[in-house]
Amino acid sequence: MPIHQQVLSKLTEIEGTICQSLSTALSDSTGHTITFGNPLSSATTISELESDMNQPWLVVQFAFASSPERTQLFLISQDHFMSLAEKITGTPVTAVEDTVITECRSAIETIVKGLCTATSQEPGEIAINFQILSLPANFGEPAIFRSNIAITGEELSATLVWLMDAETATSITGVEIPSAEGGAITDAGSWAGGATRSDSNSLEILMDIPLEISVELGRMKMPVRDVIDLGAGSIVEIDKAAGEPVDVLVNGRLVAKGEVVVIEDSFGVRITEILSPNERLQRLSEAA
Repeated sequence: MPIHQQVLSKLTEIEGTICQSLSTALSDSTGHTITFGNPLSSATTISELESDMNQPWLVVQFAFASSPERTQLFLISQDHFMSLAEKITGTPVTAVEDTVITECRSAIETIVKGLCTATSQEPGEIAINFQILSLPANFGEPAIFRSNIAITGEELSATLVWLMDAETATSITGVEIPSAEGGAITDAGSWAGGATRSDSNSLEILMDIPLEISVELGRMKMPVRDVIDLGAGSIVEIDKAAGEPVDVLVNGRLVAKGEVVVIEDSFGVRITEILSPNERLQRLSEAA
């Protein structure tokens, strides 16, 4: 199994604990029930992040005290931060200003400390700015690991983007890095699961193959007797709260999350979070 898949698999295992720690930390700090969950993780590259680097974010830059040179980022989009800031401050927020960031600083630092608690680390220095995204120097590596984590609460629906370099991801997950993998560990294709130039012609042949896309509102389990008792007018309660993102699956594999919209007389889904193209190809390969 490629290194990036080992890291992602292990990251998926521990993200539940991380989300619980973030939820507890911020809820205790603000006095409101705020939940972190539904993490969607992928291995990506700098080029695939370029579209995100053209817009302003609330950028939280930090590192573990044990590795101050390995900078990590928490990103929250402008609209989502304003929604979160309203929950934290208890007052309407119409723009991201320095005063708003100052009022929210303690709560934001609490999120970082929640991550450190979950990963048995001590936090180093924390910088918080509203700016166009610029990646730190340690992100100039073959792979960048990204987790999109939903933030939900009463009248709150936002997303936290967590970016870390490959060394940090392997350290957190405990995955050992061999000295070489199929040649050199610095090969971006090996880390990010991307196609090399020699693969491009083969991939082009596959591009017109139709795939089944489904949108899953939620799931639940019921005993046989309850299923038999279902009838017209019965209400089936699913495992998602109103307003939570719906899952978008391709050939049964989760590749994105979105929100339901109405287009004239039809329903549609606006994508809010999505795996990188390379990661989508990897998941489809696993489903084949």
